[in-house]
Amino acid sequence: MSRGKLIQLVHIGASKLFKDEDDRRGWQEQRTGHRSCSDMSDADLENLVAELRRKGALDGNKAPRRAGRVPFNRSPYMDKIEAQLASMGLSWQYAESIAWRITGGKGEKPNSQPGVKRLEWVRNAEHLRAIIAALDVEQEKRGNLHRIDEQLKALGRDRTYLDTLIPEHMHDKWQRNRALLRHLVIRLDDECIAKEEMK
Repeated sequence: MSRGKLIQLVHIGASKLFKDEDDRRGWQEQRTGHRSCSDMSDADLENLVAELRRKGALDGNKAPRRAGRVPFNRSPYMDKIEAQLASMGLSWQYAESIAWRITGGKGEKPNSQPGVKRLEWVRNAEHLRAIIAALDVEQEKRGNLHRIDEQLKALGRDRTYLDTLIPEHMHDKWQRNRALLRHLVIRLDDECIAKEEMK
C-alpha cells in the first residue's frame, strides 16, 4: 500500500477515535515518537493502521472511498482533506466551497479578488490549514449529532425530546450550532448515566 494511502487510513481511523486534534497527535506521538504522519516512517504508519483496525476504527482492509477525483498536487494537506471528505462521504466540491469562502470568495469589496474555485489552486498553507480546520468542525458536528441520536435511543426517546432542552432562540439551527451540540451531548450523557445507576 502506498504511503499516501497509509496516511489517509490513519487520518480516517484516528478521526473516529479522537474528536480533538491534540489527542490524536498525542496518541500518534506515544506510539511512533512523531506527532505528524509526514514525519513517520512507512513502518510507523503501517503499525498505526494495524492498531486502528484492531480497535475497529477502520473497515476491513479496504482503503477509503475517494472523494471523487485525484488532485494533481498531492501533499500532506491534500491527503488530510481527502481523508476528512472520505470519512464523511463528501465530495471535493464540498471542500472547494469552503476554499472559495476562505480565499475571499464573496468578492464584495472593491478591488477584491474572487475566491479560488479549485482546491488544487490553493497554494497558501494558511488557507489549507483553515480548510482542514473547517472540515474538523464539520466532523465534530456530525459526530455529536450521531452521538445524540445514540443517546436518545438508549433513553428510549426521539429527537422531539430535544425540544425541552434547546433554548427557543436556538431552535431552528441547533443541528449546526457547535456549542449547543456539545451541551446536548453532555446533558444526555448525564441522563444516560443516571438511567444506568437506577437499574
